[in-house]
Amino acid sequence: MIALSSSSQPFVRYGSLAVERSLNRNYEEAKRYLSADAVERGLFARLEGSQSRDFTLRADTRNNDRFDPNDDTIWWDPTSALRTTTGGTQSPALGLGHEIDHAVERPAREMQLAARCAGRYDTAEEERVIRGSETHAARTLGEATRRNHEGSCFRVATPTER
Repeated sequence: MIALSSSSQPFVRYGSLAVERSLNRNYEEAKRYLSADAVERGLFARLEGSQSRDFTLRADTRNNDRFDPNDDTIWWDPTSALRTTTGGTQSPALGLGHEIDHAVERPAREMQLAARCAGRYDTAEEERVIRGSETHAARTLGEATRRNHEGSCFRVATPTER
């Protein structure tokens, strides 16, 4: 971490990523947890080490994790876990990893895949992330995997609970 702002500033910087100060501890906990997976470690390196883009991580409190490609902002709810349609559970940290994968994909490719329907995954971009990095990390960390882009959210106390 490179804290380029004082405690009165609203963001903490990690290279090319600005993390909303209120999320900083949760971000660090999620990053430590996800970094047990080699693919996730690579995604964090790309997110924080981008030479061409600046990303922002902002808090969402409405179970609506998402990546906005228009301004390179990841919105993340660190207390929103996911129950899969097969009854398994995923941590909020895994949700962050999912959104980071969207963020670090080349913008043109992300938009191309997001525009293409893919049945139970909604879009080809969601299928790429769910069947790729999300499944890899879930298996490494002992979390449930998904077979679609569905599920129901529930509250937990920390980003690594499920």
